[in-house]
Amino acid sequence: MDIFNRNRERNPDDHFSNLMFGRKAEPEQEESKEVDYMQLLASVETLMGLYSQYKPTIDKINLNPLIAKFLKKE
Repeated sequence: MDIFNRNRERNPDDHFSNLMFGRKAEPEQEESKEVDYMQLLASVETLMGLYSQYKPTIDKINLNPLIAKFLKKE
């Protein structure tokens, strides 16, 4: 076993290398860059509708500081 040959591919069954160096990341397939704006707008409309439904409850139990903490940009 040549331990100094770093250019060779690791065997996925090589448990020692997987333990010491982690598994090799699988190459990700590129997805299409197209955005379905109609689906995006429908999702935003749904979220805004749900927020308007639950806004009285949010105000009643005072969750605004908690929501503001998540929406705060730093």
